Amino acid sequence: MEDTLTEEKDMDYSRALITILKGVVDKRTQPYIWNIIKDNQPRMEEYVARIGLLLYVDDNAGYAYVKQNDDDNLPRLVPRHQLSYGLSILLVQLRKCLGDFDASNGDSILVLSFEDIKLRLKPFYPAATNEAKFDNEVNRHIKKAVEMGFLSEIYGQADTYEVRELIRSFVTADWLQKFNERLQDYIDYGAKDSDQSDDDVLIG
Repeated sequence: MEDTLTEEKDMDYSRALITILKGVVDKRTQPYIWNIIKDNQPRMEEYVARIGLLLYVDDNAGYAYVKQNDDDNLPRLVPRHQLSYGLSILLVQLRKCLGDFDASNGDSILVLSFEDIKLRLKPFYPAATNEAKFDNEVNRHIKKAVEMGFLSEIYGQADTYEVRELIRSFVTADWLQKFNERLQDYIDYGAKDSDQSDDDVLIG
């Protein structure tokens, strides 16, 4: 009986480890995996450190992920994400919205509609942009942000999204500063062809 329980615990540990190596673990949507990570946090930190990774767990926001230890001269295991012009602008605007929201709303969650997001992005696109094409592009970037864990859809409310705390860990002050330094280049690039990826825009 004891051997069976040990095997089950080892299997749970392996399952949680594989899950977090593949991406972000969210406490709200993956409570079972989250609890295994919390119960085994020191053991997991030691394991990932051996392969040049750092385990990051935010108890308040309820998410965990692994990131590359850039101090180690090792091949990169956690890939950087190449972001398109439009997705870069979206993440910057979401991060700024979250910062502005914090100042006046305490512990409440930030919820934005599709129209709210469109209004935030529109100044960064050419004035003559086709409206239908623009809507499709914004939708595409929103879906990507949801996949990355920066936005989550509000159940029962169409085209409405919660801005997740996770975005703070990825869109940092340093990232924003570098982005702002190149903002005019991004705007010029977007005016030329906003559908193509800018390989120099990296996050992760």
